[in-house]
Amino acid sequence: MIDWQLFAAERNESTIRHSLCVLLVAVSLSACDSSLVIELPPEDDLLDPADGTVGGTDPDSTGSEPDSEPAPEPAPESPPETSPEPVPDPAQDPGTEPDSDPSQEPVPDPAPGAGSVDPDSVFQPAPGDMADVASVYTQNGYADTDVIRIDLRTVTSSGTCTIEDLSGCTLADVIADTNANDEFKVDINVHFKTPEYPDDGLVSNAELRQRGGGTRQAPQKSFRVKLDDSDRLWRGERHLQLNKHPFESSRIRNKLSFDLMSEIPHLFSFRTQFANLWIDNGQGAVDYGLFTHVERGDRRYLERRGLSGEGKLYKAKLFRFRELELQSLLLDASGEPVDEFVFETVLEIEAGDDHRNLVNMINALHNPQRSFRSVFDQYFNENNVLTWLTVNLLFGQYDAVRHNYFLYNPNGSEKFYFLPWDYDTSFIEFVEPANDLNHESLLARLQYGYANGSSNFFISSYYRLPGAHQRILSAAEEIRQNYMTDQNIVEKANRYSTAIQTFAAQEPDSVHNPFFNAVPGEEFSATVRSNHDAIRNRFSYPLPPTLNAPTFSNGQWQFTWQPAHDLTGNSISYDLQIATSVDFQPDSIVVTINGIADQGGGLVSQSVDGSRLSSGNHYVRLIARASNEPQRYWQIADNRLDLNNRLYLGVIQFESP
Repeated sequence: MIDWQLFAAERNESTIRHSLCVLLVAVSLSACDSSLVIELPPEDDLLDPADGTVGGTDPDSTGSEPDSEPAPEPAPESPPETSPEPVPDPAQDPGTEPDSDPSQEPVPDPAPGAGSVDPDSVFQPAPGDMADVASVYTQNGYADTDVIRIDLRTVTSSGTCTIEDLSGCTLADVIADTNANDEFKVDINVHFKTPEYPDDGLVSNAELRQRGGGTRQAPQKSFRVKLDDSDRLWRGERHLQLNKHPFESSRIRNKLSFDLMSEIPHLFSFRTQFANLWIDNGQGAVDYGLFTHVERGDRRYLERRGLSGEGKLYKAKLFRFRELELQSLLLDASGEPVDEFVFETVLEIEAGDDHRNLVNMINALHNPQRSFRSVFDQYFNENNVLTWLTVNLLFGQYDAVRHNYFLYNPNGSEKFYFLPWDYDTSFIEFVEPANDLNHESLLARLQYGYANGSSNFFISSYYRLPGAHQRILSAAEEIRQNYMTDQNIVEKANRYSTAIQTFAAQEPDSVHNPFFNAVPGEEFSATVRSNHDAIRNRFSYPLPPTLNAPTFSNGQWQFTWQPAHDLTGNSISYDLQIATSVDFQPDSIVVTINGIADQGGGLVSQSVDGSRLSSGNHYVRLIARASNEPQRYWQIADNRLDLNNRLYLGVIQFESP
């Protein structure tokens, strides 16, 4: 059964902390502009000990939009293969999009690494490698950096606006729909037109709703437009996802990130377009300012790239590859969700049916009879995972741990591929945490560098593979030399900033974004350059250990923990403290044991004579130190203790008899 109390607690905690994160991002963007520095990362990615442990032992966005049109009736399932289906030649593929120009249909790029391959490259060709289609990002007007105008005219009527009856919903109701997690999605009829989609003479031809997660609380909203006609499309797309990015002062981070990633092999990206939205709500057209449209990940997204629309595409909403999450991902005999709403609180289904492959993969990750490497080789692609993780580190994209990514499972394949998502808080500089035990400093430490991924079972397990740091170093060098170069970042950022300057500097956006920076290119490149240097020289902060509940037997307390891990190769030692006060006041500390050595990669244990502890509540704190600079590169345990409505990091409570 689902532990609904735990589930609800984590959901509420995640919502609260995401709001804190949004506030911090807004403050940092205003203060630091494009060289964004987050000194107080969000707490929602810290491991909940109730969910398990990390790293090879047994141990999170936008709101759900369950409005995807039904896919065609699936063909009989192909037997599992070890690599995805081949990318077809669109010229021979009858499944082209309506209203598309056959001369502009995408021509699949060669598989990454095809042809001449540098034998010294970390990205060696492998079965299952996949290539995006470069032409997708330059056709149908996407090659231009201009700001297009979009006009909407609302078409409403009298009536009620409830989950059962939307007939009376208005634009005001759409704007007031600030809960992304409930089942009530306010949609209203609108008439949509752009220069590329001229007036069709219809009263209404689309639906409008609000979109986004934490950004729904901002005064300026983001919107989604869904065209009524599934045959008459805009640029081959049925959905326009218009993002306001209200807490992002440059207003170009998302587009800049996706456009850079569209040039990087082994990583699928998304098409983007600046837009100026005007809405006529009955009193004439009103300027709603600048937005960024981001291509929707769905069946058409796959087909646009020459892939089978029968593939599965999931958007992570609160997903960290934990075994506990399987309780929300229950399937019936045909592989369909037992409860789709509950399923989509973890992973939103954007394309495909029969999700048994997903559940099989998660079960395999938590099978104690299998190594992580064997499961990784079966279900994942090394070049894709390495590229996705490395690009996120260079961008300082700290938020792709529990959400802000897609998983793509091609039809007829066991493989899963990571796709990037939601980069409006990218280009964050890694700033080393303060060397103290204050709550904010510990929080920053738990989310600095590699430690940021420790609460995601998959990421943590990958980081613990031998040679992971060296592979990431090599990948970062190649990506920086060939794709995320200073010149490429500066040129794109300055060009985009110039394109949107008029819109960002005038109402309504100027009222809500007074810190708009017209020329941020060098600041963006400096952030990536600094993060690259941090990976090379300042990433020895360990992945955190995890304390287990202590046991008492024969007069001895036994303390055990899952070990920490330093990817850069340094050995680890531990300091254990026991106190009678939760905040470890000096006069309350009754036990201090320093320099406890790792014990061969398994559980680490330390015994304490029971006579050293009085009866009553006690608290234990664990610190892991890297051998190269133990006073600098140390990490707290990732346990959390919620006591009297206050969160204590790296601490567990126990009672001594």
